[in-house]
Amino acid sequence: MPALLLAIAGIGVSCSSEKDVVDPDVVISGDPNAVISGEPRAVNMVYPEKVVNLTSEQRAYVVANNAFSLNLFREISENDGNKSSFCSPLSVTYLLSMLNAGAEGNTQKEIQDVLGFGTSNPTEINAFCENLLKTAPELDPKVTLSIANSIFVNNAIGKILPSYQQEMEKYYEAKVEDMDFGNVRNVDKINNWCNQQTNGMIPKILEDNEFDPNVVMFLLNAIYFKADWTEKFEEKYTQKADFIGASETKKVNMMHQKVLANYGESDEYTSLSLPYGDGAFCMKIFLPKEGKSINDVLGRLKYEMSPDKMSVESYEKNDVCEVDVKIPRWETSTNMPLIKILKKMGIQQMFNPFFAELTKMAEGTSLYVGIMKQLAKIEVNETGSKAAAVTIAGTYETVSNIPSVPREPRKVDFHANHPFLYLITERGSNAVFFMGKYMGE
Repeated sequence: MPALLLAIAGIGVSCSSEKDVVDPDVVISGDPNAVISGEPRAVNMVYPEKVVNLTSEQRAYVVANNAFSLNLFREISENDGNKSSFCSPLSVTYLLSMLNAGAEGNTQKEIQDVLGFGTSNPTEINAFCENLLKTAPELDPKVTLSIANSIFVNNAIGKILPSYQQEMEKYYEAKVEDMDFGNVRNVDKINNWCNQQTNGMIPKILEDNEFDPNVVMFLLNAIYFKADWTEKFEEKYTQKADFIGASETKKVNMMHQKVLANYGESDEYTSLSLPYGDGAFCMKIFLPKEGKSINDVLGRLKYEMSPDKMSVESYEKNDVCEVDVKIPRWETSTNMPLIKILKKMGIQQMFNPFFAELTKMAEGTSLYVGIMKQLAKIEVNETGSKAAAVTIAGTYETVSNIPSVPREPRKVDFHANHPFLYLITERGSNAVFFMGKYMGE
C-alpha cells in the first residue's frame, strides 16, 4: 500500500495546535498588500486536513509501512552519498504489492515483512492499494495526481493467468497488453506509456538493450503529482544565496516568503509544512540542526515512526508560527536500481532464479524478478511542485533444475541553506508519495 505514511500531525505548544484552523482573512502583519522593507508580507499557510476514509486495518497498514519508506530512502540516500536523492516509496510499494499478489510461500512472506504488512491477507493489501488509487486523486481539485499501473506480457513465451489478470484489473486498474518482445521497437510502447502517465517528466524507462526477449512480463507503476503552493512565492523576492553543501558552498536561487505555518522542532531538526492547493497535500521539510545530519534525522524518524509509536507527535513540538521561509528552487532526477537495495532490506527469494515463488502470475511456470528500478524527478519553484516516478519490474521464468491561532504568533526563521530532507504527503492518511534530500547541486 501506499506506503510511507508518516503520521505527522503535531501537538500545539506555545503558539497554537495544528488542529486549529486560521481564518484565511486574518492579516498576520498589518495591511495585506503592504511590503515591509522590501520583504514579502506574511501569508496564511495553515489549512485543515481532509478526511480519508480508511478502516482501522488500513490505517494500521499505513503506520506499519512507514518503516519501509524510511528504510528504503535511507538505503537510497546512502547509495547516493553527497548527491541529492529523490524517490517515490509509494510507487515501489505498489509494484511490490502487485508482485505479492502473484507470490506464495517464503517469497510472499519476505515481501510482506519488508513492506510492514506481516501476515496480512494479500486481498486486504490489494484493497488498500485500490482505496488509495481511487480516493487520493479526488481529494483536492487544485492538485493533479494520478496513479497508474500496467503489465506488458511477452506473447512468445508467456500467458498471464486469468485469475491474476482479474486481480490486477480490479484492484490496480492495471492495463494488460500482450506484445512481441522479440521486436525491439515495441519498447517504444512501454516508454510511451511512461511518458504519457508522467506528462513527459519520465519519457523513458527502458533502454533498447533492457527490452529482453526472455522477459515474461514487465510490471509498471507510475505516479504523477503537480500542484501550486497554497500561497505562491513571489519571484521578485528570489535571490542568489549561499547553500552550504556537504563538500562546498555554492550560490543557489533562494526563494523567500513569510508565512503562518506549522513549524516543528526536535533535538535533531526543525521542520516546516507547506501545503498545496486546498491543503490536502503538503511538503514537509526537515532541516537538520547545527551538528546534526540527514542521517540523524532519518534515524530519529525511523524510531518515532515505528509501529509501536506511530508518529512523531510525542517527540516533535509543533506550533503554528509566523515563519520567515527561505528555501531553494531545485530540480532533482534519479535513476535507481532497486534489486540490491531490496535484497539488503530483506527481499531475497523473489530475485532468485531457482527459488522464487511467483507462481500465480503466468500459466504453467513460476517467475522471478531479474530487472527492477525506479526513475524519479521533482521540480520545485515559486509556483509549486511537479513530481513523477515510474517503477518497473521485469520477470523471467525460474530455473526448474535447481537445487486557534494567536494574533501575535511566535516568529521564527526557517532558512534552508544547507542539506535537508523533504516529503510530499497526503495529510489525511499521512501517506508519503515522494521523499528526497537536497544537497545543493
